[in-house]
Amino acid sequence: MSRLEKVLIVDADTCTGCSVCELVCSMAKHGEYNPRKSYIRVLRNREMSVDIVALDTRCDFCNQCVDWCLPRAIWFVDPAEAAVIRKQHTIGTFPAPRLAEVRTDD
Repeated sequence: MSRLEKVLIVDADTCTGCSVCELVCSMAKHGEYNPRKSYIRVLRNREMSVDIVALDTRCDFCNQCVDWCLPRAIWFVDPAEAAVIRKQHTIGTFPAPRLAEVRTDD
């Protein structure tokens, strides 16, 4: 099991669900704009009108998604800071879930 280096924090109240993070990640990692090949996912719950960002376990924390997030809804922190953020915020701001490798349809 690999050591968790960083944690992606998501401000769900700020995230617009634009998916720019997915496009930027796929371009950085695979040289094409294809959200299915991205290591970051915007999971949409249409019934509750909320977008949740999740990371694939293959993410190498290159920060491209954060740099290009227009509403500044995501950022990386170290695991200790993530624990403090999680404790201070009960709703809306949280560590992004980590997903097992998502098939990229290569």
